Amino acid sequence: MVFFVTGPFSIPRHCFILWLAILGRLSTLDRAWWSGSDRSCILCDSGEGESHSHLFFKCEFAGQCMRRLRVEVHFSLPYVDWQRNVEWASTKWRGRHPINAAQRATLASVVYHIWRERNNRRFGGHQSTPHM
Repeated sequence: MVFFVTGPFSIPRHCFILWLAILGRLSTLDRAWWSGSDRSCILCDSGEGESHSHLFFKCEFAGQCMRRLRVEVHFSLPYVDWQRNVEWASTKWRGRHPINAAQRATLASVVYHIWRERNNRRFGGHQSTPHM
């Protein structure tokens, strides 16, 4: 799966966060070991628990990011489930072709920026709009 994360257009910190997300190792609240804390998504306030699948595809904030990418650069993913999209993208965007590398870099960038916004809101209290 390393081939999928890295590429000529990739930014190392984006690749690292994407790698952790693919492995399901980001510190989302569904993985929290302590109990009694609010585990709802801070990006959309939907009350749904924060998980990889919710944070990157079901969350309204992520949806706004993806809609904007679909319009501006024709980037889209076919599923609403994190794991299915990762499996689909790892077979569809395989190889050295520049378009495939650009698609992988775009996915890494989206995941990184959603994760960064989540952390900014959770730990810093800063809030921004879903722009890329």
